Amino acid sequence: MILNNSFNIAKDCLERAYEQVKENISPRFTQNLCDIISKVSDKRYENVVFSDVDGLRVELQNGNYIPASRLSSGTIDQLYLSLRLAILDSMSEEKIPIILDEAFAYFDDERLANILNYLESNFKQSIEQKKNDIEVLSNDFDYLAEGHR
Repeated sequence: MILNNSFNIAKDCLERAYEQVKENISPRFTQNLCDIISKVSDKRYENVVFSDVDGLRVELQNGNYIPASRLSSGTIDQLYLSLRLAILDSMSEEKIPIILDEAFAYFDDERLANILNYLESNFKQSIEQKKNDIEVLSNDFDYLAEGHR
């Protein structure tokens, strides 16, 4: 009886916390995610929605929505990295460190240029101010230096 009551109290607390996250954090997070994926996909994907039933869905240029799992590996990696960056932005007003290891493994030249330009424009000042804010475990910034913008 006591265990069942404790379980119900914990369940109620978790349900209330989930609803608060959906109301307070999700809208900002979703907008950040849409902004980032739009920039890194060169506006191919501008809207992403979450559903308890359908999961993550992405709007195509024709207005149709498809499950994220139906996208190409490169696009899924773009979306995953965009999710990570949106989470960071939603968690803190200040720039916090990120570590990218093999994050661009399936990116073609266009995707790579887009994400590197995004990172450079959004994190370069932090890098210059605090060299340890971002550690990119790759030489992919050399790609930009070679003129692939």
